[in-house]
Amino acid sequence: MRICNSESAIRHRLNKAGYHLQKAPARHWTRAVYGPGYMVTDDRNVAVLGAVQRPYEATLEDIRAFAERV
Repeated sequence: MRICNSESAIRHRLNKAGYHLQKAPARHWTRAVYGPGYMVTDDRNVAVLGAVQRPYEATLEDIRAFAERV
C-alpha cells in the first residue's frame, strides 16, 4: 500500500473510494479563527470526517490516516 503524501494524491485516493475531499474556502470565517481545514464527504454529501464540532475541522494528517484505511 502506497503512502499518500500530497493533498492531490490523498484527494485522488479518496475519489477512487467514493469520497470527496473538501478544503475550507479561502474566505470562510473558520479560516480566520482555526486556519485551513478539511472535510471528507461521501457520495450523498454526508460528512464522514471533519465535521463533528464545526465544519472543516480535520487536519491533513487526519485525512491522510483516513485515506490509508479506505
